[in-house]
Amino acid sequence: MNRFLVATTGALFLATTGCGNTEEPEKKECQLEAFDLSACDRSGFATVKTDGIWHVNVSLSGSTTPGAMSLREQGFLFGVALTERQLGGDTFFLGSDFQPTGYQPLRFALAGCQSSTPDQVKGEFRRCVSGAADLKGTFEAVRLSRLAGEAEASGLELVSEVALPRGSPVDVFVAGGYAYVAAQADGLFVYKLDGTAVPEKVAEVTPVNDIWHQVWVKGQTLYVSSSVQGIHVYDVSRPQAPKWLKTLPSSAVEVWGLFGEGDRLYAMSPSPRAEVLIYDVSAPESPLLKSRYIVEDSNPNASELPFGGMAFDNRLYIGHWRYGLAVADVTDVTKPSSLGRFRYENATSRPVAVGKIGNQTIAFESSEGWGSRVRALDVTDPKNITELGRYELRPESTVSGLTLVGSRLYVAHNVDGLRVLDVSDPRNLRPVAYYNTWRETDPGRGRAFLDGLSGVKVPGDGLIYATDTSRGLLVFREP
Repeated sequence: MNRFLVATTGALFLATTGCGNTEEPEKKECQLEAFDLSACDRSGFATVKTDGIWHVNVSLSGSTTPGAMSLREQGFLFGVALTERQLGGDTFFLGSDFQPTGYQPLRFALAGCQSSTPDQVKGEFRRCVSGAADLKGTFEAVRLSRLAGEAEASGLELVSEVALPRGSPVDVFVAGGYAYVAAQADGLFVYKLDGTAVPEKVAEVTPVNDIWHQVWVKGQTLYVSSSVQGIHVYDVSRPQAPKWLKTLPSSAVEVWGLFGEGDRLYAMSPSPRAEVLIYDVSAPESPLLKSRYIVEDSNPNASELPFGGMAFDNRLYIGHWRYGLAVADVTDVTKPSSLGRFRYENATSRPVAVGKIGNQTIAFESSEGWGSRVRALDVTDPKNITELGRYELRPESTVSGLTLVGSRLYVAHNVDGLRVLDVSDPRNLRPVAYYNTWRETDPGRGRAFLDGLSGVKVPGDGLIYATDTSRGLLVFREP
């Protein structure tokens, strides 16, 4: 699975779709009649719920790409408007058509083969370029609904909620009485906080042809990670009027994860070199680049790329996608060195939280995508990392954010909302509270797999701050 476009259509848009010879007769290999469904048991389609929001996992030659579809009135398949639907009787068929500028027309098609329950469909997937199939595989789709037996909330209280003026929020950082919310292509929104009232928007910064992912604030300086420029640095001594200072590094790179520890700032840069940029920010407005660390035995061509992580006790823990969890010694920040790794089959490592539990150093690492789960790893000896416990809900919901405070782990679990775990015993990650933030009727649902609760921070003021891709900035309290 490719991390870069999983929020929309995953690897399904990545293959070449050049202009080609448009004079050849157009094929129709993504039409229903082109699929051989003779061996399928389609009797279950009569009871399939042909509405709502669904998550879809496409398998192509051993790799998987999760996506989403909406069967509401204005439906979508992999982020593209539905142009054909044949649903009913013994048929489940969907098609969506898209023509990128300067390229031949694309069509995505799903042809159902079987349905064991009204909320589940399996079948064949195809992508066609000018009618000719260039990708073929299988899919499984699940209609989203609340986990059985759960209420809206247990053990958590929603204090306030404010929708962003536009955009899809993915991260929040709280400092000095303000919340700084990153909203991808729509940039940054700044909110003044009042524990007894709805946060008030006081500023916004809109990027030009860029996507912003994560935010960090040190003193009166704000850093935001950028897909195009690397790191943008702002003076927020007046949060109502952020002042741009500079962009780092001198040559533009892609940056996703961004986090600080003390006088250091770490930036996860998957492209072009699959590296971690480490800055000295003892003078916050003038970051000094100390090193560009590439995990020694990683292979970027195998999608072993840094996306998330954190630092703890002079060790750097990197969610390194296909590589798994990487651990490095950063005692000498100019010469980071590998200490160990934790690998697992089909790794998609991104969110990481680390701390002391008893006399052990525990890293909580999560895969991202279909089949996501949180792992509690004993990293006390990085050369011999062992898995102690794990937490998982259902394969169609993914973990996008982790925050550890003492022995409580706060999990942003996308369509399964905010989850709070007691991790005092890493062998038994015990759920103690939840809030189901995802609602099918919210605007924008069904366009992307990465949908729902996207980030969570617990700054120590007695409140929990989270972002939801549709609902905006949410503030919670644990009674």
